[in-house]
Amino acid sequence: MQIQSRRFGKITTVWTLVLSIAWTGTALGEWNQAQAQAKQEVAVASTGSFLDIKGHWAAKEMELAARNGLIQGFPDGTFQPEKTVTQEQFLALVERVLPSYQGHEPDAFVRETYIAKASGRWSEQTYRHLAAAGIMTTGKPTDGMTRMEAARLLLAALGHQSEGEKYRGTTARFFSDLSPENEHEVMTVYPAYKMGLLFGYPDGTFRPKDTITRAQAVVLLARLDSKRAELFPGQVTESEKTAMTDAVAAFVRDVMDVKKIRRYDDLVAYVKQNKRNVSESFLQEHFSFMKYEIYDFVRFPQFNELLYFAKIGTNKYRLTVQYYAGELGGSVDKTFYLSSLDGKTFRLIGKDE
Repeated sequence: MQIQSRRFGKITTVWTLVLSIAWTGTALGEWNQAQAQAKQEVAVASTGSFLDIKGHWAAKEMELAARNGLIQGFPDGTFQPEKTVTQEQFLALVERVLPSYQGHEPDAFVRETYIAKASGRWSEQTYRHLAAAGIMTTGKPTDGMTRMEAARLLLAALGHQSEGEKYRGTTARFFSDLSPENEHEVMTVYPAYKMGLLFGYPDGTFRPKDTITRAQAVVLLARLDSKRAELFPGQVTESEKTAMTDAVAAFVRDVMDVKKIRRYDDLVAYVKQNKRNVSESFLQEHFSFMKYEIYDFVRFPQFNELLYFAKIGTNKYRLTVQYYAGELGGSVDKTFYLSSLDGKTFRLIGKDE
């Protein structure tokens, strides 16, 4: 990856993740099945130095990843840094960097469209787990991971796919091989570039269809980990996380599933009559679709998907949910803001309150 910038963000969290069967992405307990598929790609514990990475542009990143248990080498002492990473392998790595979350059973559309591709493979459980968070690949598990696909998956893994909206309709041209007229590519690549996840090449291109090597994937995962710490700052305790999640989830479920409120005026009246701990700005930000006579709304999360927590002020918090919002919504992220004086009782507020 001969890229314009090699000043990678300092890794602010310690990798304690173990990739058990080299870069085939194989999880523990799936050794026998992986052997048949990976054959000679059986990993052994690494000393943090590989025979084939000396002088490589990403040698330091690979050695750091090995020392922290993220990657392992092959029996012959090599890492094979220039070998292409497949989609299932890249997904397995992303899964290991993410915070743990329970997830839920994918719906029929996701099973048939995305998970069926990995049916019977060592990666099937990874596909199922990440599907709840809306982190899904578009190709076959054994296809090479492209730079475009990686950009999309990294944004989803950070709960920041919505950043692409900033570039809708832009006329700016960041790369010579990406036209502003291709809105889908622009809304994927531009935010990933601006966030420092992927860069361009010295000739001014992005090369969206180029596949990613094992060495490049190590660097991308390091950036993902570093960016995650930057985007979700502050010390949020486990009890605060639980209280925040419960506060938002309880209100959403009560309004949408229990009371089945579908008109904005009815929602405002309900909040006032029942003295719910919710501000008008919060309602405007998340339920304004109810103001229209006819509307389609992207369904809310179940709150057992990928959750990110941040403390952004003395008494202000932020909860971001990355999830699959159904066939209509696809993979989306939704951010909620809350305030609390004691870290126990939370009020649902607007972004600028």
